[in-house]
Amino acid sequence: MDSPLGESKDIFYFDVCGQVNTEQTLKLVIQRVEELNIKKIIVASETGLSALRAVELLQGFEIGLIVVTSAAGTKIENTVIGSLRIGIPDKEIWEKLEESGVKIVRATDPLYNIGAALEHRGVPTLATFIRMCLRVISSGTAVCVTAVLMATDNGVLTEGEEVVAVAGSWIGLDTALIVRASNSVNLFKPGAMQVKEIICKPRNPAYSWPINQKDWVGNLELYERFTEK
Repeated sequence: MDSPLGESKDIFYFDVCGQVNTEQTLKLVIQRVEELNIKKIIVASETGLSALRAVELLQGFEIGLIVVTSAAGTKIENTVIGSLRIGIPDKEIWEKLEESGVKIVRATDPLYNIGAALEHRGVPTLATFIRMCLRVISSGTAVCVTAVLMATDNGVLTEGEEVVAVAGSWIGLDTALIVRASNSVNLFKPGAMQVKEIICKPRNPAYSWPINQKDWVGNLELYERFTEK
């Protein structure tokens, strides 16, 4: 119930993490951007499949779609389907996205750059703790925040504008936030980066690794084309 002190809004809580939630996440996002008249959506997509689905669902809407992905040549080693190549490695998918008018940001996560080698040796860095805190909400929350930072750093967002950021747990989409954009250097500057609203997230944000199809659910066969056995 709305009051002079504010307004109530729905948050959708998914039962599980994972790719199975992609379709519903995007539909909830479209509903909220229409309500708020937001003109830009950031989708974190490592293979491009979630981005392509967003393109399909956004046809007919005057909304700018920005896809953020990892640096070229990046891989997630030793998953249950092999080493997953990310950073939208498929040239055909990349070209389809560009032809549809999507802006693509391929870059290194600002919370996983210089300190990456140290983390692999088990040495915690400040970035480690930042990501761990965000993952208390959901894995997708951490990715939403970093995707907005990457997009702003690359000049496709302006500091201070409100956008919808969409991401997920490993692959697929299950988290969506309304975020005030900021450059990565201003992440902790008072008033810069802000999470304004939560549209959806997994109620239990923890999932097992390797994936066991219990607390993370999705169609892994879709992603086998991006793997190295």
